[in-house]
Order: sequence, then C-alpha cells, then structure tokens
Amino acid sequence: MNLKFVEDWIRNNDFSRICEEAEAGNRNCAVFINKFMTELNALHFHLHKKSHDNKIQNQINKLENILDDYSSQFKISHP
Repeated sequence: MNLKFVEDWIRNNDFSRICEEAEAGNRNCAVFINKFMTELNALHFHLHKKSHDNKIQNQINKLENILDDYSSQFKISHP
C-alpha cells in the first residue's frame, strides 16, 4: 500500500489552489474536494481501525480514481 501517488498529485497539481477555487464558488472544484475528502476520511477510518489490507487498498484505489478522473477532466498533469 502506497500513498506516494496521492502525495505527488497533491504536490504537483496545486491542491491548495483547487481548494481556494472551490471556496470561491467553482462547482467542479467543490465536487472534487468533497469526493476526495470523503474518501480520505474513509481511508483514515480504516487505517485507525486497523482494517484488513484489502479495505485499505480499496480506499487508496478510490482516491487514485478520483484524482485520475479530475486530472483527465481538467487536463491536469499526472505525476
């Protein structure tokens, strides 16, 4: 299980700017942030609960899919 992809994406795609755009009313950014944070919270829950590795990997996969979908939708670079 590796979160490097998620860390790299956040660092390379100016995550804070996306958050600021969401706060300023950009609906696409807001939907993305909402989905991302929901899955990140679920990952935190499974890590804290020491869930089975498959559940943790499933959450990581969901995060990666959200990032891929957002990247392809808005032509953002992929690390």
